[in-house]
Amino acid sequence: MGFENKKVAIVTGANGGVGYGICQHLLESECDNLILVMACRNPTRANNARERLLLEFPLAHIDIELVDVGSVQSVLTFSEAIINKYTQVNYLFCNAGILSTLGVNWKQVFYLLFTDPVGLLERADATIQPVGEINEDGMGKVFACNVFGHYVMMRELEKLLSNSGDGRIIWTSSITAACTSFDIDDWQGIKSIEPYESSKWACDIISIALSERFAKESTHISSFTTSPGVVASEIGELPRWVTNARIVAHYMFRIMGVASQTITAYNGALADVYAALEPLKKMNFLYRYGSLSNRWGKTYVCATPVENYDRSTAQKLVDNCELSYQAYKKNTAIRTAAPMDLK
Repeated sequence: MGFENKKVAIVTGANGGVGYGICQHLLESECDNLILVMACRNPTRANNARERLLLEFPLAHIDIELVDVGSVQSVLTFSEAIINKYTQVNYLFCNAGILSTLGVNWKQVFYLLFTDPVGLLERADATIQPVGEINEDGMGKVFACNVFGHYVMMRELEKLLSNSGDGRIIWTSSITAACTSFDIDDWQGIKSIEPYESSKWACDIISIALSERFAKESTHISSFTTSPGVVASEIGELPRWVTNARIVAHYMFRIMGVASQTITAYNGALADVYAALEPLKKMNFLYRYGSLSNRWGKTYVCATPVENYDRSTAQKLVDNCELSYQAYKKNTAIRTAAPMDLK
């Protein structure tokens, strides 16, 4: 079979964590019929990850395209390379993300340890997140990487996704996503004390709003949101001993029956690939598809409604992202003020 007949899957943040797990699951399922595009920022890590995948799947067709999803220009350059190389994109995994931290909120840790030990492992609020981080484009740093860069990529590749006849956009959200952390008047999370949770909620509602638009326009594209559960990853840049202590706690709670403790990136990636490969008639874009695990480590997927979804707020967020996207396309400066000030 020629490469022109193969499906094309793009995975951002593919060289490690859940992104690498997504690659493994995809190649297990569709290795003979797939071109895997590893969209990564670091070329050394990307090549090392590609070599590890080829050892496991020697017949796989794996390409690397460098991109920093936190930089609009990098995303535009990446998208141009994809458009020049492929005629369709079947799966776009919006997976890359960051959680900026300044350290551990020990007061919160000890409070949750005695009041909500499961929540201590499931939530990011035991870390201290910096407030007011701005990237080089003048946008909220966490939002830019976790949401906006992927929005730009999706818009640039929309025609290729439609060309596939069943284009799937899969946003890696989180069980920490919280509507209470998100404020449409601070849609980039610049003022938020929980910019990570805010950005993940933005992934949830932007995914639903996009699916509603795609369905109305008959574009042959769908958008879904997923959660990897609680993965013992390096996101958050916590001290090694803290991460190791958490891993022990993860296994203890999983044995006690806490299903969110998927622990490994491979387990956490199951929901992403499920959302990509499951027949469309069985999917519902109003739900978040989550990876869960039984006490013995067997992973499964469970769909739960995205509660507190507000169509008006979601549409405002899409409109703000679209205005910003068009402004960047015209090489004009992004405005970081309230949404109504965007021109």
